[in-house]
Amino acid sequence: MTQMDLHHLVGIDAGGTRTRALAAHENGVFSRCEAGAGNYQLLGLEGVVELFAGLLAQLQLDSDRTTVCAAVAGAGRPAEQERLSVALLARGLAARVCIVADARAALEGAHGGEAGIIAIAGTGSIVMGRGKASQVERAGGWGPLLGDEGSAYSFVMAGLRAAGQSHDGSGPATCLEVDLVNKLGLADWDSLIPALYGGHLQRDRLASACPVVFRAARAGDEVARQIIASGAQRLGAQVGAVARRLCLPTASVTLAGGLGEAEGDWLWAEMQPDGGADGDQPELRRVPARLPPLGGALLLACAHAGIEPPPVDRADCESG
Repeated sequence: MTQMDLHHLVGIDAGGTRTRALAAHENGVFSRCEAGAGNYQLLGLEGVVELFAGLLAQLQLDSDRTTVCAAVAGAGRPAEQERLSVALLARGLAARVCIVADARAALEGAHGGEAGIIAIAGTGSIVMGRGKASQVERAGGWGPLLGDEGSAYSFVMAGLRAAGQSHDGSGPATCLEVDLVNKLGLADWDSLIPALYGGHLQRDRLASACPVVFRAARAGDEVARQIIASGAQRLGAQVGAVARRLCLPTASVTLAGGLGEAEGDWLWAEMQPDGGADGDQPELRRVPARLPPLGGALLLACAHAGIEPPPVDRADCESG
C-alpha cells in the first residue's frame, strides 16, 4: 500500500470567472469538476465555503482522507487565507487545508514544483519565485496606485499621460491621443476627464485598451514603443530582484497572464533586469509553463500532506 492509497489530494483553482477542482486518487486516477466564479472578495467567506463544499461533494471523497490546497483569487493576505482554512476545516470538508494566493499556484504549476520564477502580466502584475530550498519571494503586485509595472492597466495609463502631453503640445505627438479615446468609446479628448474621474472608466475597461498601445508601437509610434520598453524593463527589474533574493544566478522564467501570453515575445525582448548595486545580473531563461495553476494547486496539496506527487501533466488538468 502506498501513501496515495490512504489519501485523496485535491487542488482547487478559484478564479474570477470559474472554479476548477482536480483530485488525485490511488493508481494515478484523476477526477475533475468545476463551478462558477470563486473570487473571495466577491463571494465572501461563506460564499467560498459553500462553493468548495459543492465541488468536493461532486468529487465524492472521504473528507477524513482528503487534503485540499485552494488557490483563491482575492485571498492574497494571510489573514484571509487563515479564515478560509479554519472555516473549511470547521465544516469538515477535509482533514488538511492549505489556502494560497492564485499567483502561488501559478508559480508551482509553471515550474512543476521546481525552482523558477513567474511574471504575471494581466490587468495588474506580480513577480513570484521559488528557490531551490523551496523559499518563496515576490516583487510587485502592489496594485495600480503603487505599481503594477508591465501590466495592461499601467501601459494604458502611461499612454493616456503621453496622449495628454501630446494634446497640450508639451510632449511629442502620438497617435494614442486619438486611438485611445476611440477605443474607450469617448466622443473626444475633453470627454476623458469626467469619464476617468467620475468612475465610468473602471480599471478593467482601461486595461482592455492595452492592444491599442501595442498596435501603435507596431505601426511605428515612438511614444508607444518607449512606453512598452519602459514598462517591460521595470517588470524585468522585478524578475531580476527576485532571482537575486533567491540566489539563482540562472533562473527559468515563465510569462503568464493575459498580456504576458499575448505579447510575451515583445515583453521578453525588453525585460533586461537591473543588475543591482554590484552589477550581479542573473541569467534569465524563458520557459513555457509545465502545468496550469490547477496543477500547481494539486502539487501544493501533495506538499501540504507530505506526499510525493503523482505524475501529472496538462491533460490531467483539463476538463473532460
